[in-house]
Amino acid sequence: MILFTKRGLNLGGVSFCLSVSLSLLMVFWIAGLTAAQASEMASNNKSDERPNIVIILADDLGWGDVGYHGSDIQTPHIDRLAKEGAKLNRFYATPFCSPTRAALMTGRDPLKLGVAYSVLMPWENGGVSLDEHFLPQSFQAAGYNTAMVGKWHLGHTIEQHTPNARGFDLFYGHMHTQVSYFDHQIANGHDFQENGKPVDHNGEYATDVHGAQAARFITDLRDKTKPFLLYVPFLAPHSPMEAPEALKDKYSSRLDLPGSTRKTYAAMVDSMDQAIGKVLTALDEEGVADNTIVFFFSDNGGFENYGSDNGPYRGGKLEVYEGGIRVTAVMRWPEKLAAGSEVDEIVSVMDLLPTLTHAAGVENGTEKKIDGVNRWSTITGEKVSKRKGALYFASNIPVYNKFQLGVIDGKWKLVQNIDHKMTSTDFDNQLFDLDADPYEKNDLTEDYPNVVKKLNKKINKWRSLHPIGGSYVKINPHPGWRAPKDYADVIIPAEKIEEEPHKGYGTLESMVLQRRYGEKGRITYE
Repeated sequence: MILFTKRGLNLGGVSFCLSVSLSLLMVFWIAGLTAAQASEMASNNKSDERPNIVIILADDLGWGDVGYHGSDIQTPHIDRLAKEGAKLNRFYATPFCSPTRAALMTGRDPLKLGVAYSVLMPWENGGVSLDEHFLPQSFQAAGYNTAMVGKWHLGHTIEQHTPNARGFDLFYGHMHTQVSYFDHQIANGHDFQENGKPVDHNGEYATDVHGAQAARFITDLRDKTKPFLLYVPFLAPHSPMEAPEALKDKYSSRLDLPGSTRKTYAAMVDSMDQAIGKVLTALDEEGVADNTIVFFFSDNGGFENYGSDNGPYRGGKLEVYEGGIRVTAVMRWPEKLAAGSEVDEIVSVMDLLPTLTHAAGVENGTEKKIDGVNRWSTITGEKVSKRKGALYFASNIPVYNKFQLGVIDGKWKLVQNIDHKMTSTDFDNQLFDLDADPYEKNDLTEDYPNVVKKLNKKINKWRSLHPIGGSYVKINPHPGWRAPKDYADVIIPAEKIEEEPHKGYGTLESMVLQRRYGEKGRITYE
C-alpha cells in the first residue's frame, strides 16, 4: 500500500524522504526538455514546409506540339500540369539551347555571359564564367537537397564548370547536346555519367533513363528530411531524330514524306511526356505533390525541319521571331496556384531565379546585379504587372557571320537581319506591333521610322555588352581536334586550374581600345 505523508512516500512501511526542491527541479527539467524538443520539431516542420522545386526542360519543343495547344501528339502529363496549374502564355526563352540554360541558372542576360550567339560545342573549352552564381547554389546553401538528371550544356572541360561544382549534389546525365539516344555518343565520344563517373546504359532509350532516374531521386535517393530541387533537362525532342519503333508506329497516320522525321518527332515528344508522367507519379506516391512547384518549359521553339509545329507563331528555333522564343510554359503548385489559371504578361527565363527563390523563401545569393525580375505576384495573380524594361534576343547559328537580333520594348518588336560578307553587309529591319499582330505578319518599318531608329540604337548598345571572347558559331571543330572516348574521363580537376582568368594579350587590356570596339563587344568582363 502506498501512503502519502507530510514527509514523503511510504511504501509498505518504508519511508522515502523526497526533497520537494529536487522534485520541482525534475519537473522543470522535463518541462524544459519537452519545450526544447517541441521547438526543434517546430523548426524542422517549418523548414519542411518550404516547397520542393522541380524544373522540367524540353529541348526544341514547338509551341503547337502539346495536347493543350491542339496537337495530335499525345501529351497527357504535360496537359495535366496545364490543367492543374497556370499556363504562362508569354514566356520567353532564347532562340537556342545554351543561352536559355545560362539565363535559367544565373538570372542574367546570356549576352553579358558570352553565350548568346552560339551554343557550347564539344570542341570548345569555354563555359559560363566561374564568377557567376547559379540557381542550385542558392537552394543548396539554404539546405535543399539538389539534383539534376539530363543535359547540362554549360561547360564540360574543367571541374568548376560541371553540375556538381555549380550546386547539384547529384548529376546524372550528359555534358553535351546532340547526344544519340541509344548509344549516348556525341562527336564519337561517350557522354553519360553520374557525378563525373561514366555510366553504361547502352541500348536504353535516353529519355526513358531520364524519367526513371528523376523518379528514383524523388522516391529513393533524396534526403527526406530536406526539401529538394530537381532539374530535369531532357535531350528530347532535340536531334538526332531517334525513337523506339513502337512509338513511331503509334503515329503512322502522320504525313511522313521520304526524308521526313515527323513520326519520329512525335514519338520523341510522346516519350518525353511519359517520362514526365513518371516524375509526377513519384511526387504523388511520396505525398509531396501539393507542396511542390513544378515548372515545365522549352528552351526555344521547335525546329520545323524535323517535324515540329510552332503555329500560330512565325519562325522557329534559331530565329528571334515569336515561334523561336515564345515557348510553352506551365507552373503548378497546388497549395498556392489556382488550377487552370493563365498568365498573359511577359515572363522571361531570366526571371525564374528571382521568382523561384522568392516563392521558396530562399536568398538568391547573387552578388552581381541580375537581369531577371521577381514575377511571382504576376504568376499568382495577386498583383499583376507588366514587365519593365526591354527584352533582347540574338542568334548566330548556323551560318558564320550571319546574325538575327531582336528586341521587345512595350508593344513594339524590332527584328534585325545582318549578314556580314567579305566586302559588304546586308542589313534589314522588321518592325511589329505585338499587341495588334502577335503573329508578326505586318512589317511596320516604313510607317514608324522613328521607332525603328530608337530600337536600333537600343540593340547596338546592348550588343556592346558582349565579351569579344564569347561564343560565336563554330559548327565544325578545328581540324586538329579529336573527341575523348568518354567525356567523363577528361575533365581537368579544380586544383589544376588557375583561379583567376587571363585578361588577354597586350593592348587588348587597354580601355582606350575598348572604346573603339563599340557595338562589337567589350574586352573586359563585367
